[in-house]
Amino acid sequence: MRQNLQSFREKIDSIDEKILKLLAKRMDLIKDVGELKAKLELKVEDLNREKEIIERLTKHAHGHLTEGQLIRIFTAVFKSSKQLQRRE
Repeated sequence: MRQNLQSFREKIDSIDEKILKLLAKRMDLIKDVGELKAKLELKVEDLNREKEIIERLTKHAHGHLTEGQLIRIFTAVFKSSKQLQRRE
């Protein structure tokens, strides 16, 4: 049993590392978005865009994550993204 638990944990750790790499790529793009928004004199926060993202992801979640779960996860992602854009 413990061996199975360790195997699951190793798989989860591997997935977590992939998620981290993808978040880093997302944040790199966010820097560019922030620069462009500044040039275009647009606000950092775009609640309509955030809503669109949640709706799109909810459709692609296929029941694995609820809309509420996606909102909780991506609220943190959006917050970090906005903080990064404001620093630029």
